Parts: sequence; C-alpha cells; structure tokens
Amino acid sequence: MANELTLTVGMTFSKGGAEGQRSDSIQVTVTGDAFNHNVQEVGTTEEELAQNTILGTPGYLFVKNLDATNYVEIGTTTTKYAVKLKAKEIALFRVDGTTIYAKANSAACNVEYWLIED
Repeated sequence: MANELTLTVGMTFSKGGAEGQRSDSIQVTVTGDAFNHNVQEVGTTEEELAQNTILGTPGYLFVKNLDATNYVEIGTTTTKYAVKLKAKEIALFRVDGTTIYAKANSAACNVEYWLIED
C-alpha cells in the first residue's frame, strides 16, 4: 500500500496591512506500521522522548508544547536543538535520527507528541 500518511498544514498571517495565507497537503508512503502517541513531562534536564519498543526508525514527529508559560526545545542530537516551541506552540517535521531529545527552559512542561514510524 502507498500513501498511508497524510500531512496537512496551514497558516494565516495578518498584521499592519500585510496579509497572507498558505496551506498544503502531502501524502507519504511509510515502511512501518507503528506509531507512538504520548504526553510526557519534560524537565529542565535533557531527556529522551519515550519510544515504544515496537517502533522501528522514526519518521515524522508532530509535537505540541502544552505548557502555558515555558518553552521546550526538541532535537535529535544531544545538547543541539533545532526546534524551539514556545507555550502552546506546535511543530511537524521529519526526524533525522533515532533518538529525540527534549528539554524545558525553566520549569517542567507537558509535551504531546505523535511519532510515526518511517
């Protein structure tokens, strides 16, 4: 089977007379059939996002910072974070690595994530 995963994103911008909007959708063929969905408390010391043992190579990650105040950083290399999610922000991207690290800035934050096997 092909195109088992559908990814859709959209945004609208309007400020000071400047306006724009964009949305797009793609379908992705994935090799595996496993995924993880979890809400994890992430502390101020770097830690791994938990992965189910049946998950093979990570593919796409959808992540949302559920905290109302603090930011969380996400990355695939220890101490190097490519993504910063302020309070209530979201991100969707393909993971480059098998381990996903997270770290909150000044207080523990709950993070919801969906990790789809590649």
